[in-house]
Amino acid sequence: MALSIQAADAAHSSDWAFKRLFKLESECRSPTLAAQVQAIGQFPKLFDQFPFPTLVGSAFLKLGDLFCNSPNSLRYHIAHVFAASQHHLPHTAYAEELLRRILIVLYSNDPIARVLALRLIGNASVVFAKFPEAQHGVLLRYQSSHPLEVAAAVHTTESMLKYSPGFLSVVWETVIAKASDTSVLDSVRAQLIRSLRHAAPNLQLSTLLYGHCSFWMDQPESTIAVKEAALAGWKAVIQPHNELKHADAERVSRFVLHELRSMRRAALALLGTWRPKRCDLAMDADDIKGRLVQFIESQLQPSTNSFDFYCTRLAVISLARIEAARAIDAAPQSWVFAESLVNTALQAISDLASTAASDAGACELSTNALLHDLVYATMLVVNVASILHRPELLPSAAATVASSWRAISSTAGRTCNRRHVKRFLETTWAWCTRSGTQSALTASLGDMLETTNCHVFDAVIAIALRGRLGDSFITRCAGLIEKYSCTPSSDGMQYRTRHALWNSIAILLAHHLSPRTGSDQPSFNMVPADAVIKWCTAIMAQDGNAESRELFYSSSGPPAHACQTLLYLLAASGNWQAFGLLVKSLPSHRLSAEYQEWFDAMSLLAEAECLLDDTDQFLTLIDSSLGILRVLHNQSPRHKFQIFIVQIRKELASLLDDFKRNTPAQHVHPSSLLFARLQTKRTQDLTAQVNFVLDAFLSVDPITRSWLEGVLATLNSIAQGSAGAGVVPPPFTPGPSFFSMPPNPVIDIQTRPNLEPGEATVVAASGSQLHVIVEGFLQFSKHKLPVSLKGVRVAMWLSRRPKQGSDRDLLSCAGYSLVARSAKNRSTEELAYTEDISSDGCGNDWNVALAFDAVLDGNYFACPCAVTMPQLGAEFSHHDVTVSAHIHVSCALVDSLDRVWWIGPHCSYPLTISTTAK
Repeated sequence: MALSIQAADAAHSSDWAFKRLFKLESECRSPTLAAQVQAIGQFPKLFDQFPFPTLVGSAFLKLGDLFCNSPNSLRYHIAHVFAASQHHLPHTAYAEELLRRILIVLYSNDPIARVLALRLIGNASVVFAKFPEAQHGVLLRYQSSHPLEVAAAVHTTESMLKYSPGFLSVVWETVIAKASDTSVLDSVRAQLIRSLRHAAPNLQLSTLLYGHCSFWMDQPESTIAVKEAALAGWKAVIQPHNELKHADAERVSRFVLHELRSMRRAALALLGTWRPKRCDLAMDADDIKGRLVQFIESQLQPSTNSFDFYCTRLAVISLARIEAARAIDAAPQSWVFAESLVNTALQAISDLASTAASDAGACELSTNALLHDLVYATMLVVNVASILHRPELLPSAAATVASSWRAISSTAGRTCNRRHVKRFLETTWAWCTRSGTQSALTASLGDMLETTNCHVFDAVIAIALRGRLGDSFITRCAGLIEKYSCTPSSDGMQYRTRHALWNSIAILLAHHLSPRTGSDQPSFNMVPADAVIKWCTAIMAQDGNAESRELFYSSSGPPAHACQTLLYLLAASGNWQAFGLLVKSLPSHRLSAEYQEWFDAMSLLAEAECLLDDTDQFLTLIDSSLGILRVLHNQSPRHKFQIFIVQIRKELASLLDDFKRNTPAQHVHPSSLLFARLQTKRTQDLTAQVNFVLDAFLSVDPITRSWLEGVLATLNSIAQGSAGAGVVPPPFTPGPSFFSMPPNPVIDIQTRPNLEPGEATVVAASGSQLHVIVEGFLQFSKHKLPVSLKGVRVAMWLSRRPKQGSDRDLLSCAGYSLVARSAKNRSTEELAYTEDISSDGCGNDWNVALAFDAVLDGNYFACPCAVTMPQLGAEFSHHDVTVSAHIHVSCALVDSLDRVWWIGPHCSYPLTISTTAK
């Protein structure tokens, strides 16, 4: 785990950061304007590199002083620095003092300076919005006759309302008056009206805004920009207590046919919030329905040059709500329109596929756009079916979803927008499951076996892992595998047949891993593994001719997007022979040197699993695999989880083999007792290591977690019995996280006072309390976390020895984690006494572990801690004593379910404890 400690590198020390700050401050006083601008522009980079609250607070105060005493040209750039670094402003403790400096400029006689001050206050609204002085200063600017000043006040008001909803009641009358004043610029009026959307949480103000928006819509002097803003503000305050009335809905529907697209969008967005009721539709609603139908029909005309799907979707949904409220027995027009949109998109994809061979590049771009339309059109069908709530429409909607899946499966994965298509497949499958129509979708999966689309492939594998595929589909996959895998040849097979074969192998492997697979279902356990072995045997026969092997693989080998899935499915099902042969058969020479070494490590691991009966050979191969993984870990830390899993696998096999080789004798012998104690210690250590892995990685998949829990059960059986010779360990079945483990968040920490990891810089008095603040930042990867985080826990204890072992040493990491997990919260006033990792004979006073919790403020946390120094006089029986000690700090994340994840880092700092210290 990455750790930023002050003395490790001068470039990462707070001393260097403050030196850099002082240098920038001196450059800001340069007589050259260009040098000043360049220095000001470097402040955001300094904040991002060293986001320490003390540094950030000092730097912003210096910028505030510079803002007071600089020309407007520099003030402009300083305001931009506040905008670029506003996420660092909450970490400063000098917000009120900083505001005082800005208010000096706000009350100056220069209107341009006042405009820049308003802009800066708006950029720093995250901290300034709560201060009455800032609110009053902005309110006064509305009385200015300078148009730029009024515009800046409007912009600042909108920014401040995001962080201080109470400010709206202060400026309400002023904003309403300005928005109703026809002499004010239309752009300013529109921005003021849009800023009033923050009235939505306020019951009274939202009701008043509803009436004002209606007034602005009817005001003859209101321009298109004002009416568009009024529609947006109107939509923002539509709530259960403030619903759109029938008369107002009729008024808004008049803009559905407006010639401007922005007005049509604003009107349909507001009309989309209307929830008509049967009593409301007792009045004549034909005008609203007629306008909606007229607009939709105009969009569906073949001669339409610019089709607006967003507006059409809103119009169809509004029409569906009207028809659902009326409950007419006839076929709903909204359903007809929705099906028409889907059929048009499906036909367009079909026509494009027939011309794909002529222009592949243009076809790829067109397919991406058409798939985007198909996804949204199909979701519109699902929404309309849910709104109309008619059981007879559900099968038709499910059939439409199945047709869309088939259309997507016929396209190449690289032409898809990954985010939209992947989310569409997940959402529609969930809807079919909830509505009870999943059989229509699973019945159509047989037509998708030849798909080359990676997103459809991943979705079908996910369905198979849940055990949702029928027996007939599984039998069909098995038959296809047996048909095409019997006689592999270098002549290859058809492109689609090749994909169907490997897709069927993956589906069958995933189906056998599902929890729903029972004894009453057909068993094809060895069919996919045998097919993989046959293909690997055939391609290895081409070793003498590299060109022939390349041709054989390209014509019959697994697709690139399916390789990693096939590997983890084979490993998770325990088919290590097929796994090892597939790893050797893949064209690893096309990959980077790092991946080639990783393939070698996995090949050795698979070969070891195939030689379980020969423990010596097994351990030799495992050691070789671990050696390669450790070398890769030095290049990239993402192999850390793999190293820990393989270490656990090796230690478990070694432990059980020692039990088999050292069968207890009939007569008790001292060597037997020594062996028993040694094995007990090894069992406890391995249990701690497994628990550490379960508590230190956030994204362990269920398959790997199940294997680790099986290892714990095996160790528990060994601990309860006197011998482990008869214990059967769980087969090694790692899941997908073993092959592509998303990295944990990285916690970078520092301490106050400044504790150095080198020589001791702090002297503490015997029997006193040392107060330390552990502060740091979380660095998240691009992968979404499976848990929601709410805080950080810091465990701290005193020891005679420093941290031993590296972050990849599983035994030392598990030992320190065991101490950290045993720590109790400081507020409970209970001390957790634990044994030291390496006993030094100093007694329990040296091993008091306490836990301290801190709330996450964005990515930042600051955790006050306190450590009690031991009474050295009582321990050593004389008064003048000075000893060396080490403070150990271990960090964890706390999720919303109060589960603690000890992801680290763990570090130790030297400390001098003396009875003569003051």
